[in-house]
Amino acid sequence: MNRRLVSACICCFLALVGAGCAKTASEPVTITVNYPSAQTFYKLYGYAFEEKYPDITVQVVQDNLMDSSSPPSTDVVYMNSLPLLEQRVQQGDLLLLSPIAQKNHFKVNTLSPIALSLLQSAASGQLYGLAPTFHSDALFYNKKLFERYNIQFPQDQMSWEEVLELAERFPHQTDEGTPLYGMQMNYYKNVTLNYILEMGTTEGLSYIDTSTLKVTMNTKKWERIWNIAVKAFQSGTIYTKDESEDAASMSNPPFYMEEAAMTKASFLTAYNFEPFSKYPNGRTIDWGMVTVPVDPNNPTVSHNYSIYDIYGIATSTEHQEAAWKLIEFIVNDSRNNRYLAQENVNRGLPANLDYIRPIEGHDLSPLYRLKPATERVNPYLVVDASILDAFADVAQQLLNDVIAGKMTVEQALAEVDIKGQLAVDAAGQKLSTASEQ
Repeated sequence: MNRRLVSACICCFLALVGAGCAKTASEPVTITVNYPSAQTFYKLYGYAFEEKYPDITVQVVQDNLMDSSSPPSTDVVYMNSLPLLEQRVQQGDLLLLSPIAQKNHFKVNTLSPIALSLLQSAASGQLYGLAPTFHSDALFYNKKLFERYNIQFPQDQMSWEEVLELAERFPHQTDEGTPLYGMQMNYYKNVTLNYILEMGTTEGLSYIDTSTLKVTMNTKKWERIWNIAVKAFQSGTIYTKDESEDAASMSNPPFYMEEAAMTKASFLTAYNFEPFSKYPNGRTIDWGMVTVPVDPNNPTVSHNYSIYDIYGIATSTEHQEAAWKLIEFIVNDSRNNRYLAQENVNRGLPANLDYIRPIEGHDLSPLYRLKPATERVNPYLVVDASILDAFADVAQQLLNDVIAGKMTVEQALAEVDIKGQLAVDAAGQKLSTASEQ
């Protein structure tokens, strides 16, 4: 065989080997992810991800997340709360993401310290899940009303006592004779009690042990909060009507109708003002916002951050690399996250704040200026709502008597612990009986 023919054969062989290696490197793979709605997931992430990575197919396993006791059956694990992330970590269901991120040159610190801190707080300081968004609240105020009545604008890091004192400075009606309130919150039931629970949460207080369901509200700290709140309620400048008394306010809250000077509300409120102004009864509100009220003993921290969309990698996966690519895409793909921040703002604030949707003329930093509290005091995340609602109904009746002057705060709190515990126990027993049937 002549040299030219040998060289040609060798080149041909090497080309075939190279082609085979290239084919193996880009071999198609299918990864699975659980999610409540396959259609929604594909619209948010799936279609765009498969366009960017055509060799990876995403299969969505619809999951209502009701049973988390079994190991996950998908490659990428979706979790809708921090307690669920904590449970998955404790069960050993998830891979530690930090070394995977480092291996793939992903800079975790491109994500907000708020999101990272919350995720790590649920996993003993480690990172077993990443989130594309987080939720936050702020204190919104109507500039025109403050200026009309010559009242100083709210400031960042006010305490609840300061906020309610500010609210009490407003008259009970406008110059035109329409009702006016200094403060309004969107509670549809047990309104005044929910104010008190909100104030307690701000100071890191809990009224129920989520493990034992023991009720404890008769303490000096809770007593102080009750006294501050009751004084504000009795002043008449706090909007306290529930859905049964004013159903119309559920669709047209007093703050949106310029009948309340302040409201503590979700970040979505900032994005709702402009579309609301175009409604038939809408108003164009000259608004501002500051940070949520804080604990005066810990003024740089907020309990008003939350995360509802978390993604991790199952320890059982055989497609770790592809699973990581999907998570990295979900939390930090520039093109897709900028699009979602603009078109689907109700998902939450982007964990990478570079993608946040701006609002002309407004500083949005109060939504993420405070540090997140690492301890959780929201019992609704881990205790059945029927149990907590049973307590709230009892406590609200006692609070009504205090506001009406029929009993003192001290007397009410003594009864809250006793009657509230009975209500919690009864609701728990009813729930247990129903689950056994």
